[in-house]
Amino acid sequence: MTKAPEPRTPWTTADLQTHLSEGCGLRAGHILIVHSSMKRIGRVEGGPAAVVQALQQVLTPSGTLLMPVFTAPAADGLFFLLETPSHTGLLTETFRRSPGVLRSRHPTHSVAAWGGRAETLTEGHDRTTALGVNSPFHKAALAGAEVMMIGCGLTACSLIHVAEAIVRVPYLGRVICEGYHRTLTLVDSDGRRIELPPRDVPGDSKGFTVVQEELERRGLIRYVRVGSAETLKFSARACLDAAVEILRQDLAGLLCRNPGCPVCPPSRALVAEAGP
Repeated sequence: MTKAPEPRTPWTTADLQTHLSEGCGLRAGHILIVHSSMKRIGRVEGGPAAVVQALQQVLTPSGTLLMPVFTAPAADGLFFLLETPSHTGLLTETFRRSPGVLRSRHPTHSVAAWGGRAETLTEGHDRTTALGVNSPFHKAALAGAEVMMIGCGLTACSLIHVAEAIVRVPYLGRVICEGYHRTLTLVDSDGRRIELPPRDVPGDSKGFTVVQEELERRGLIRYVRVGSAETLKFSARACLDAAVEILRQDLAGLLCRNPGCPVCPPSRALVAEAGP
């Protein structure tokens, strides 16, 4: 993709709206999952709040915007629905704190949503798994959502983990990072405390490049630009279907090949142990 020249002044909300509507093809009523790097977007007049505003103005309240607002488990095991900040970037934290945004009730993999289907897509996350069947990103994919990776690749695409839950890979919830193996406490908006034991905790995503390669092979990724950020845009359902197909051919198909990775080699061993 040809790199656009940098402007002499910061990008404005109007610039970004043009990029999103004319360049990316976003329209009112669309459901959109966004993963992002604010640094890659570049200097924006009004900062990350202006980026959120541009997305909302293009989608309108009839559309729905979703972003991951994931968090690492706290030392005391407490997750405060209204207060615990997002660990997935400046734009996601700004979005989380924006008026009218809802946050799903999950202690490590919560999703923030705004717009017409925000409540429907975030509801019940505490009754399912982090990135499993009927989690917010899965429901969004089934509802026809599109995904935009603004300044990042598919190794940051959390939706792909849903494929691991659909196929029920042998390593799901068995090889996990430190801290995610224990029961956590969600403190709801009304102060109520809910104990949530670990269930199908997702693992590593460095191997997800194979999904990007498959979508590229099928011609299903559109390369666009938001601000200064190279951006990938594609159908959430097409991405999920491609990941499921890869796993049905090889249960270790989404694992990376780095022998130093703390997650993928033991996960691969579990696949081998499970057999064909």
